Amino acid sequence: EAERVVEAIYEAPYLAHAAMENWSCIVEMDEDGVLHLWAPSQAQDAFREAAAKAADLPLHRVRVHTPRIGGAFGRWCDADAVPGAVYTAVAIKKPLQFFWRREDQTAQGHFRSAQVARLRASINSAGKATALDIRMSGQPLRSRMREGQLDTWNAVYGLRGLRYGIDSLRVDWVRVNQPVPVSTWRSIGASQNAYFLECFIDELAAELGKDPCQFRRELLAHDARALKVIDTAAELANWDETLPEGRARGMAFFESYNALCAQVAEVSLNNGKPVVHRVSCALDCGSVVLPDAVKAQVEGSVIMGMSTALGEQVVIQNGAAVNTNFDGYQIMRMADAPLRIDT
Repeated sequence: EAERVVEAIYEAPYLAHAAMENWSCIVEMDEDGVLHLWAPSQAQDAFREAAAKAADLPLHRVRVHTPRIGGAFGRWCDADAVPGAVYTAVAIKKPLQFFWRREDQTAQGHFRSAQVARLRASINSAGKATALDIRMSGQPLRSRMREGQLDTWNAVYGLRGLRYGIDSLRVDWVRVNQPVPVSTWRSIGASQNAYFLECFIDELAAELGKDPCQFRRELLAHDARALKVIDTAAELANWDETLPEGRARGMAFFESYNALCAQVAEVSLNNGKPVVHRVSCALDCGSVVLPDAVKAQVEGSVIMGMSTALGEQVVIQNGAAVNTNFDGYQIMRMADAPLRIDT
């Protein structure tokens, strides 16, 4: 019964974790027959189980030590390199430092899964969006940490139970199996789903001839908490002020892990290339214990989000990743970062 139907298709590529440090760990068997593993693990149980299996030891004779350095944005949830380190340390009966080369680390994944999304919305005669249909398709997460359990949950993360006041919502996901190794990557499903949804909300605003901020306020009019986040970001960015010639503002809003975030980017084009001058962020993540730590997380997320949107992608050809190092996998450089991030 829609008067108009708006439809758009979006794609998200494979992405590498691009950690500065390569996969590494230290393994030692002590005099009491206890295997010690020092590794920057995000999943100690999985690392311990992998080490015990490789050494043919009971779990109580394996100890995992987690250093305070070494982060990889989800890559260290997978213990795939642990067996090789343990096999070697047990064989030579000496302490061992085991690491992958940069080329192995980059080319062997595990990547963020590539996904495609088709979004459709119905608009009635009163100019209101009445229904939203989201269909996504892509490779399942297949985390080595939790085989098969997170596939659907991850694929539709952040899109079920949307806060936007649209009467009818359908979200589904079509599983496409591929041999490319994939795993958890930063915010997992939210990283691409926020992009799919918020680009489409802007498409709807443009179709209806409405200001993107005001359109989101209409969709969130029933939700005081969400409105506060939207309004705070808009006020921080001086949304209603006229920008210099050649500049524009864009807004996005998303909920992930019970935290609500809105951001406004001030951008221009330089020879067809987007330049981001300023990003204004409002985050409601509940109780905050360390404000500076939260601020640092938000600023880091802005840089990572811009980097993935404007440059990063893993290209698969002839059964292998073409990108094997930072010269072929383009992460954002300092010169391209926004001069100002307000949180």
